[in-house]
Amino acid sequence: MEQSEIIREIHSIERDLHLNSYTIGGIPIWRIVRFSTRIHYINTIVKYEDSTSKLDIIGKRTVSCCSGFWKFFFRKNATIIFPFSRLVYDEQQYLDKFTDPIIEESGYAEKNYIIVDPPNYQGDYKRLHKKNTISNENRTIFRQILRRLFVFVFKLIQFKSVDNLFSSIKEPFKLPDNYINVINRKLALFFADYYYFKIWFSILKPKRVLLVYREAHFPEIAACKALSISTAEFQHGITLDDTTSYTGEYDKRIDPDYFLIFGDYWYGPQFGMPLERIIQVGWAYGNYIKKRFELSIKQPDNAVLVISSSEISEQILDALSFLSNTSVDVHFHIRQHPNESYDARLMEKLKAIPNAQVVSNKIDSAKVLPQYSVVIGENSSVLYEALSYGCKVGMLNICGLHAAINIPRIQDSFTIINKIEDFESFMSHTSNEENHNAFYSEFRVDSFKSFIEEKM
Repeated sequence: MEQSEIIREIHSIERDLHLNSYTIGGIPIWRIVRFSTRIHYINTIVKYEDSTSKLDIIGKRTVSCCSGFWKFFFRKNATIIFPFSRLVYDEQQYLDKFTDPIIEESGYAEKNYIIVDPPNYQGDYKRLHKKNTISNENRTIFRQILRRLFVFVFKLIQFKSVDNLFSSIKEPFKLPDNYINVINRKLALFFADYYYFKIWFSILKPKRVLLVYREAHFPEIAACKALSISTAEFQHGITLDDTTSYTGEYDKRIDPDYFLIFGDYWYGPQFGMPLERIIQVGWAYGNYIKKRFELSIKQPDNAVLVISSSEISEQILDALSFLSNTSVDVHFHIRQHPNESYDARLMEKLKAIPNAQVVSNKIDSAKVLPQYSVVIGENSSVLYEALSYGCKVGMLNICGLHAAINIPRIQDSFTIINKIEDFESFMSHTSNEENHNAFYSEFRVDSFKSFIEEKM
């Protein structure tokens, strides 16, 4: 059974059980534990695939847990921004490619804003908009102090809503008896963060809060809802179908007020948002890169950039071994995911492919893609980004790789490679310019400014 089918089955169970009706303080507690519970259930059927890994701490650990707070204590009516958990390095400094370019391209850099960096980036590190950045470590220390208190409170009081929720989901989601402890811990951490941000936002009185990936920021969103502060979430990747994070009904008590997308293609229900709350603002990072970096290096026309990841390392090598039998003169440049590496067995497979090599992944993909005319892979978000740079893009549907061929408009924008003849035809035809801007559009400065001023 495909993972998307399992998620649809899960969603049906959730609707039948009315799980969003279980609340504490008006907050739907199922949404706080939904993601982890869904993963637990999926893992009883198939292995759940997740390429996210823990990140190393960047910079020195700050000693004071309150210094960041006092730095902005008198900064009233600001826009508070919570960037993505992984920053990129542009050879000079770190930045979040979803939010920092919007600050730059929209002229927001001259306005009143505060960036709350994730806990893994602390202390003295070079960062775009550093003077407006606060370390998130104070929240980490604060919530660790309150976490034990809240876990104790949950166990002592035994909220009826928690017991009732667990009784409802235990059998359908195949949960062990001790899973109620997981629920209590997650809710304790959530409410520790929730009260922290409620206090902080009450003092700072932000005008709006912008964030990347709601699943990581439910406490902030809930605190904003309690204080009538507008929230908006930025799209941060490719979401084509049902997912563990987004599939489900919109709930104004815990979901952001608006969702900002890269291009017109992404209008749809897959983000769990009403369509009237989805706003197309474009891809500011593309504008940022084009203006600031020289993109003069060009690879030969027969150089094919291959997008890989740790979950499909072997399948990618098998596919390249298969395609190396083509009569076309081609050289495969494998770009690994930052978390991907080959063991000795895979290195032997690589050596057996004479026209394949691993290239550096240290430079951000936005600077690498313009160097290539041809890009291939399975379903990576980098393939969609490649279209915006005018690359010819193929999706591999061979050797255990499964291109997203059932998704609307995919076959209109990408070439699906099912056999060697498909690859040879793909290499010989010119790229299709028609759909390049549907996925990653030019950043709409005026539209973004109007949205901020009129709706938030």
